[in-house]
Order: sequence, then C-alpha cells, then structure tokens
Amino acid sequence: MAVGFSGFGVVWAQNDAGAANIVYPEMDAQRGKKLFAERGCVVCHAVNNVGGDIGPGFDASNIDQSLNPFDFFARMWHGADEMLHLQRADLGYQIDFNGQDLADIYAFAHDREAQESFTEDDLSDRIREIIDNGPSVTFE
Repeated sequence: MAVGFSGFGVVWAQNDAGAANIVYPEMDAQRGKKLFAERGCVVCHAVNNVGGDIGPGFDASNIDQSLNPFDFFARMWHGADEMLHLQRADLGYQIDFNGQDLADIYAFAHDREAQESFTEDDLSDRIREIIDNGPSVTFE
C-alpha cells in the first residue's frame, strides 16, 4: 500500500488494487476556534454573536451539519474574490491555511460546544478594532 500527502493536508493511501482511499486528518475544534480568531475569519463571520456580519455566520446551529468538508469549502470558494479583497483591505494580508488548518476550522464550524465558549476575549485588540470599525470596502 502506497501512502502520501496532498497539498491540503489530506492523507491518501493507494491499496494493492490501485484504488485511492482518502484519510482525513484529525480535526481539532479548539485549534479551529483559535485559528478563526487569530487569522481574522471573525472579522467577516460571526460565531456566538462575536464577529462581523459581512459574510455568513459560522454558528453550528445555522450550518448544515450534513455538509462534508469538501462541500463546506466549495461553498466558501464561491465568495473567494470578495473574501480575498476584504482580507487584503482590512487585515493587510491574505489569510493562508494549510490542510490541517482547514480541517480544524471545519471542526470548529460544526462544534456547538467549542462555539459556546467563543467570546470577545478570544480576539486580539487589533482584530476587535477592525470589527468595530466595519469593513473598509463594500460589495453590491
């Protein structure tokens, strides 16, 4: 059996018959919570009434729990142009994730318990200031 890693942090394995089996990375909702706050996702997306309202909320109660990770991120891809523009304008950089980061963000977006502990205390002063000032650009 051959084993490798994709660029997205997903482990794949190829059995003796040549069929590929995808093995998902372990997902950590608490690490996802930290990433959500530190990287700036919270500037546009709210969880537990904390964060901006530019993008859709990430509350687990509002997210289709049946979405697999691929569908979840495919939906995010539809807003990629606007997200990248806002990230550069308001954060000063493009948010960068590796596969493990995405897995952890996915876990956080689907974990009500982790989200209930998410408060403004999880935000840096800089991120809180960006949220308070609102977006620097608008889209129609």
